[in-house]
Amino acid sequence: MRVCLLNPFPLSFRGGTESVLSSLNSELGRRGIETEVISLSESEMGRIPKFARVLISVILLRKLQSSQNRFDVIHANAWSACVLRFIRTKPSLATAHGTVRGLLNLTGDVAPFASRAYSSFFTESLERSGFSSAQKVAAVSHSCMRELIDYYRIPEDKIEVVHNGLDMRKIHRVNTHIREKFECDHLLFFIGRLAKQKGVEYLIKALPMLEEYDIKLVIAGTGPEETHLRQLVSELKLEPRVAFAGAVDERKKLELMSASDVFICPSLWESFGMILLEAMACKLPVVTTRVASIPEVVGDCGVLVEPRNSRELSDGVRKLLDDKKAAKKLAQKAYCRLTKNFTVERMADGYIKLYKELTS
Repeated sequence: MRVCLLNPFPLSFRGGTESVLSSLNSELGRRGIETEVISLSESEMGRIPKFARVLISVILLRKLQSSQNRFDVIHANAWSACVLRFIRTKPSLATAHGTVRGLLNLTGDVAPFASRAYSSFFTESLERSGFSSAQKVAAVSHSCMRELIDYYRIPEDKIEVVHNGLDMRKIHRVNTHIREKFECDHLLFFIGRLAKQKGVEYLIKALPMLEEYDIKLVIAGTGPEETHLRQLVSELKLEPRVAFAGAVDERKKLELMSASDVFICPSLWESFGMILLEAMACKLPVVTTRVASIPEVVGDCGVLVEPRNSRELSDGVRKLLDDKKAAKKLAQKAYCRLTKNFTVERMADGYIKLYKELTS
């Protein structure tokens, strides 16, 4: 079997979808399934604005039309599935990595008007067209499946849930002395794009409520909110308790996770939350928000709080710091949940099953 993995951006792009597809691509190869990734190249990305999605779709369509005869199945991802309406001769699968309508429903009030309008008009239209055109649709969570049914009117019997999976050969605890540089009793960790959607400001505002602890919060990542977040830290006089680490490579990320006491994900929305799986793989107890797919990922193996609620975030952290034994048990339980439900092998099993159904 030869499968086309269609995606707007190359797998080298640092995004959650690209990370998942890179792992899937490798695992399918290990199973003897030939794959080819069709996406924009890095040079094309440099010439075309990221949000010029109609133009990107035209480029993807041209590439696919010239090569479609090589494939048994076309597996399109996110809004790149919109090209499937023009490709009717091959079995097709579209994976929804969340939906823009679900994102806007939870974060629309914090997004600039131009961004909301663009996402609502263009991206939502591309998604609806793509998922409607595919013969089969995979949703990365039951939460995402509900969005497809409620917002895009995709028939339920057309949708299959295939959870994202983590390659645990790459993500695991590592030995490190990095904690020594922070000189604190308790190390808290966040990593992600510094955008309003990630809710980092609520995490920073939670720190004054934890003044009885000798805490250092490490914030890794970059993004449009970085200047605002640094200003907030300054206004709250939290400079001694917060370290901005900037962009970190994979090794540094694993070192920080392995050295920390608590991982915190205060997001307002997540399409899935792969970073939560990484924390679970590193046996790091998690405090995160009760939104979108996150409860489905974490289950009862982490502390779930309401979004935009600094008080609940601080209470969640306090709960884990006050009972290190219980926190360790929770982290071990999360690790078992990960190995049972969210591995790259299990994800590949789900997609191979769909490929076979489409080609039988």
